[in-house]
Amino acid sequence: MVLKIAICDDEALVRGDLISALGNLDIEFEVKEYSSGEELVRSEGVYDLIFLDIEMNGINGMETAEQLRKKGCKSNIVFLTSHTEFMQAAFRVRAFRFLEKPVDRKMLEEAVSETCSELRQEKKIVVKSAGEMVTVNCEDIISLEAFGDGTYIYTKDDVICAQAQLKNLLADLDDGSFIQVHKSYAVAFGHIRALNKTSVSMDFLKDEIPVSRRKYSQLKTSYFEFIRSNAKYV
Repeated sequence: MVLKIAICDDEALVRGDLISALGNLDIEFEVKEYSSGEELVRSEGVYDLIFLDIEMNGINGMETAEQLRKKGCKSNIVFLTSHTEFMQAAFRVRAFRFLEKPVDRKMLEEAVSETCSELRQEKKIVVKSAGEMVTVNCEDIISLEAFGDGTYIYTKDDVICAQAQLKNLLADLDDGSFIQVHKSYAVAFGHIRALNKTSVSMDFLKDEIPVSRRKYSQLKTSYFEFIRSNAKYV
């Protein structure tokens, strides 16, 4: 596996030191350097792992991450910083980790190793749609909507009309990443943008998804537990 990495920092010395540190790890990787958040956002590069300095001239790292997520970026984002006050805001952009400067080799190795493990274990499901068998990457699923005996699967780029009931799809996706919020709807925790007592806003979807009154409390509790479990930092 060749890990595709981007390093975005306005200090060339920091970028060089990080590349040297990566070179000492037992991995194959390709790296692209960016000297500003604007440059990274404008790029068309697709990366497995992005090292992103929070304190940069121009747009800072947090704003850069927000713009990347809006573009559909699914990369693991590791923030480079010495300030912990950014951690709360980082939940919104699904931060993978925080690394303090200068970067500790052991912590760097853990971040890289975990990214590689995730890529190897990427989960997929196969559904029948319009008479064909379609493979769907579970990470791409934003929400599910029941209709009759079938279910619409909403992803960033497509809507798949699956010939499977919502309850059966949820059973296949039973890894703690999805929750049913209404008798006809389920959502992916990782794509929730905002929630309230009656609806939830999702990445890439224009319309809000209704939340039934009796499911709101569990949704709120489960969502914050998901955030605590998945926003890792060191």
